[in-house]
Amino acid sequence: MIPKNKIIYFDNAATTKVDDEVVSTFLKSIKEYYANPSSIHVEGAKAARALYLAREKILKLLKLFNHELIFTSGATESNNLAIKGACLKYANRGKHIIVSMIEHPSVLEVAEQLKNEFGFEVSYAKSNEKGVVTLDEIKSLMRKDTILVSVMSVNNETGVINPIEDIAKFLKDYPKTLFHVDACQSIGKVDLNYNDVDLLTFTGHKIHGLKSIGALVKKKGLDLLPLNSGGGQENNLRSGTNDLALSLSLAKALDISIKEMKSANEQISEIKAKIEEYLKENPSLYCLNSNENSIPHILNFSLLTKKAAVVVESLSNNAIMVSSTSACHAHKEPDSYVVYDMTHDEKLSHNTIRLSFDKNNTIEEAEIFIKTLDKIIKEVKQ
Repeated sequence: MIPKNKIIYFDNAATTKVDDEVVSTFLKSIKEYYANPSSIHVEGAKAARALYLAREKILKLLKLFNHELIFTSGATESNNLAIKGACLKYANRGKHIIVSMIEHPSVLEVAEQLKNEFGFEVSYAKSNEKGVVTLDEIKSLMRKDTILVSVMSVNNETGVINPIEDIAKFLKDYPKTLFHVDACQSIGKVDLNYNDVDLLTFTGHKIHGLKSIGALVKKKGLDLLPLNSGGGQENNLRSGTNDLALSLSLAKALDISIKEMKSANEQISEIKAKIEEYLKENPSLYCLNSNENSIPHILNFSLLTKKAAVVVESLSNNAIMVSSTSACHAHKEPDSYVVYDMTHDEKLSHNTIRLSFDKNNTIEEAEIFIKTLDKIIKEVKQ
């Protein structure tokens, strides 16, 4: 039984609990660095120095020494600035872009806007039966006028890892084509090489950081069209007074996540394996959508005999928090377009459940989840 007032939180791909050290960093920064980093007096210079060090720390943690970083309000803004900023700046090179079918809405809807409002052509890269956007698929869509390719490193619904290193290497032969990677579900969770990626986006609240802070990392020398103009902050790419405390908190969250990555992944892998074993033992009830190419943090499966919405609600009523689709489009569209692109099965895509784990989860929670889910499946009518 779950202790009173205690919940089991298996929705970490949507957002994570803020780390205490991150909160401490944020609160300390508010008091210590209250001056505007753009001010030219001593206190302003002190704040500017702290901002510079936070920026450099993040780049060092990511092992990116030929890149620069722009702080943003989160992944949605980062993706918008990366894709719109690049495409509108380099439209003279061509107006064809490639995005994968399984991208986050903040990428797919940007692509749609570029197509509908600015006359760009968009090609959509499909995933294979394992949910992977392959290099061959990207090759098949490439054109001479392709100016940007956007493929996420890890899918937010299935946890599947895409071959971004191979795609980046291939795109070296296309110097006029930029490569954008939404790395929200990979940063701090899996060690990937982003050196050949032109534009990289991530956010703090996926790695036990605060909401409203994210980053766009871009290669040096790459120019973008700013989405907002003003005082010229963030190298003229994101005008507006810097939130230094949030920026420092992001550096802290990333530092902790990378330091704890190995031990956290070992613990999370055991939790995933435990639940996965139960699902595999009941093939008439569940169909796994995540596979061996998925990160340990995400386990996605479809219900074969019940409605996902009913089961998710029942789990919630039993103090177990899970999701059915990405939180960013759950209220708009009940189906998982990610699972449909992989399976081409409407029933599977309509009845998905996503579990997402973090360092705070335990094997005991996994055992309670299995018992509760089994009970719900036997009892609910739909």
